[in-house]
Amino acid sequence: MPQPDAVVAPGGIPSRLRTALSIGVDRGTRATLWAAERPVAVLAVLVVVQWLALLAFALTVKHNGLVYYQGGDQIGLTTSAWLLAHGSLPPTVLGFGWPFLLLPFGWLVPSDYVAFLPFVIGLNALVLAPIALACVYALAARIGGRVLGLWAAALWVAAPYLAIPFFRDDYHERYVEQFLPQALGLTALADYPSMVCLLIAAYLAVRALDATDPAHAVLAGLVTGFALAIKPANILFLAGPAMLLLLARRPRLGIPFTLGILPSLLLLALWKQRGLGSIPLFGLDETRTAASATLGAVDLDRYLDLDWATLRRNMANLREFFWSVRVLQWLPFAGAFAVARRSVPLSGLLAAWFAGFLLIKGSSAQASVESGSFFRLLMPAYPAYFLLAVALPLLVPGLARGVSPRRSPAAPHRLSRQTLVAVACILVVLPALAIATPSPLSSENPASITIGPIITPVDSSIDVSIVADGAKRTLTWSHRDFGSTKVFYRVFRTAAGGEDYSCLDAGSPDCRLQLLTLASTRAQTFVDLSPPADALYRIGIATNWQNDAAGGDVIGLSRPIPASG
Repeated sequence: MPQPDAVVAPGGIPSRLRTALSIGVDRGTRATLWAAERPVAVLAVLVVVQWLALLAFALTVKHNGLVYYQGGDQIGLTTSAWLLAHGSLPPTVLGFGWPFLLLPFGWLVPSDYVAFLPFVIGLNALVLAPIALACVYALAARIGGRVLGLWAAALWVAAPYLAIPFFRDDYHERYVEQFLPQALGLTALADYPSMVCLLIAAYLAVRALDATDPAHAVLAGLVTGFALAIKPANILFLAGPAMLLLLARRPRLGIPFTLGILPSLLLLALWKQRGLGSIPLFGLDETRTAASATLGAVDLDRYLDLDWATLRRNMANLREFFWSVRVLQWLPFAGAFAVARRSVPLSGLLAAWFAGFLLIKGSSAQASVESGSFFRLLMPAYPAYFLLAVALPLLVPGLARGVSPRRSPAAPHRLSRQTLVAVACILVVLPALAIATPSPLSSENPASITIGPIITPVDSSIDVSIVADGAKRTLTWSHRDFGSTKVFYRVFRTAAGGEDYSCLDAGSPDCRLQLLTLASTRAQTFVDLSPPADALYRIGIATNWQNDAAGGDVIGLSRPIPASG
């Protein structure tokens, strides 16, 4: 005969278990409501958890000093910031937004990007990461209330790490060691600040709907414009705010929003014109035939090149490396429906934001799931995908009733003129001064030289000496201490009668290295047995996250030293 405490209820669950579950649910509900009444305190705790998780990850993932895997333009970005800080305009291949933000660090550190890393990682982790967390909370709370907002904020901290077990074991190096350092702000790339800037812009665009004055839309436009200055490809984000305003039947807000964007677009054009001599969007494609080229034609192919075969291949590779590609594909559709149950305009914002990047960036020739570049290129749209996914509880009737919606949010306070002017000064006026005042680099003894595609600083602190012994030349060199970051060296020399570097045009700041690579070595000495009499040498300092002398990029280049000493 069963004991009294083991009586089985009609539902098939023992009464003691039913009681325990009821108590657990009740306590969980009360804890959730308690947290919802104190969102600032909970967010502060989550920020600390975020920092601790990042610290643990940074200490355990493969790295070389502060150098983690960097899959892009980090050297060019910090070199541009350093040149701007010292009154020189670099070749403006990249956007000006991130170099402008890094410009103050250029007054404090040497020219190489390793010297920038403590400041860049600190900026990303201590400033941008908490801002991103707050924006995720605010957008989710705008969709489904404070409970959903705190749920989204907690998952935002945990999601990068929770995703690790869902990738195949042989893909962990690409996801954990190569993508996550970029996604968590442990690099000098512009992708992380770009993502955070778009998050802020999305929040301000939604806030503009609730405002009683157009100044909020101008503010959203200013931040969006600066996101374009960081990475011009962020123009794909504009589909989101456009859909937001159309579905909210507030198209007139598009006028102040556009006015806020325009200054940054004009500055971006000035930046490109001063540093390159042309605006790439309106430039001619050098590979076109003379008959088909049209002066002043807008070249959109390089920005809007849809390749369905590439997108299908990336989806197939996701199926190969991830636990279930169907789940990944289903989440944004189900999430868009869930958000639409509370706010159709917000659903349109998130869906269009994510779709624009997926279709354009996900189908570009540079996007590859196999190499991991697919995830980095889609980083600016990651918040949109994430917010759609975390809204899924709104589809569950029982849970949805427990999440109090904000159907009639309180109108934000009127934006003061002083606040708007201050933001405009930071995002427009100061960048304008940083662009207009520097002098373009001289083509004679330039302060930076492009090695391959990378703008590399010429570091006068690299001390090179040459000792002649008949035809033989012995080079020795020294440089500043790089601390825990291990470096190695590239030895460059001109060919017989060859050039040290060549510039694209007379007086152009874009000068390309023409030297031969003689050796990659860890020793600070090199013997060249029979160089040409008129040879010039340069020593390049290189590093990478694996401390692998067979790879890595040059982070600093010495001045030219003649073989005659």
